[in-house]
Amino acid sequence: MKLKKGEKKMETNINEIATVDTDELLTILTNLYHHRNPKPFIKGTPGLGKTSVCYQLAEKLDIPRFTFQATLYDPTEIKGLPIYDHERNTARFLPFEDMPSLDKGLLIIDDLPHAPTQTQNAFMRLILEGQAGAWNIGGLFPIATGNRALDRAGAKDLQTAIADRFVHLNLVSNYTSWRKWAINSEIHPSVVAYLGTPMGTEWLNHFDPSQQISATPRSWEMVSHILKAFEKAEDTNQGLIRTSMMGCVGEEATLKFTAWLKYYDKMPDLQKIVAGKNLYPDDLDVMYATVSGLVSISKSFPKKDAIVQRLIDYTVEMPDKFVELGALLSKDLLLVAGQDSFTNANLEKWVERYPDLIVGG
Repeated sequence: MKLKKGEKKMETNINEIATVDTDELLTILTNLYHHRNPKPFIKGTPGLGKTSVCYQLAEKLDIPRFTFQATLYDPTEIKGLPIYDHERNTARFLPFEDMPSLDKGLLIIDDLPHAPTQTQNAFMRLILEGQAGAWNIGGLFPIATGNRALDRAGAKDLQTAIADRFVHLNLVSNYTSWRKWAINSEIHPSVVAYLGTPMGTEWLNHFDPSQQISATPRSWEMVSHILKAFEKAEDTNQGLIRTSMMGCVGEEATLKFTAWLKYYDKMPDLQKIVAGKNLYPDDLDVMYATVSGLVSISKSFPKKDAIVQRLIDYTVEMPDKFVELGALLSKDLLLVAGQDSFTNANLEKWVERYPDLIVGG
């Protein structure tokens, strides 16, 4: 069809189709798992946490999971080992011992777009029919993941005949969803705090396909490990810490993060707050750090009812300018301590202060 003069061709941005955050993706995957169809293909930038979401799904459903790196397999390996059958005078396949077949569970096929076309075809038969050669996956539910071709990470667009067999779900970063995972995964509280501030929010997933190193959820997890490693080390040389972090998230992200850490160092004594003293910093960034630090303490605190009551009381007296952070602390407490601790707490004044906040919502 020819365009009229002055008429622009309409283009569809594939990155805006079926876009979901982690929480939304978990809900979709849960429903697809129970219904068994269609099979999902999760796309997103490198380091976004595509495989991690699959792991979260397995944990949520309390089912086993098996991960296969698509690029490591030849088509014949997926079908099994060919052998000669003397009785039938023909060839047949024997399954390899690492090819699972169970009544329930997840079969995660990582980086499918990176694999050669023939390997993709072999996995597709497995996904669609549940069997390829000698490998019968039984009741395992297959989920494919992969980077996008435009990310320059070595991925290719799936052939149309293959792509048409999936429901395509484009995962995007979302701090609220990531924060839930980060708290449960014990990511260093300074990283959790920084990425929630106005200064750090854009750096949660700052993927740049032209660079080998980018700030992504996966690389921030590595920064967390570095911070924890140096906390336990005898040599806490700040220059070495900074250099190590640059190797994870890049120079610019590291410099911005380390510049923000001066706010983290200004936190009030968290143990005094836990003991009953209401200490509130004046600066918003310091308050972000304080909230994340208190959540970290509450996660490992042995008496959940006691710490929840104490920090609920702390949020009640929080200055008006920090009321949103009071609500955030309350939600995080629910996440790490559970509903029972809130049920046992005295919430009368808290409900008056936060009437629009629904516990468990």
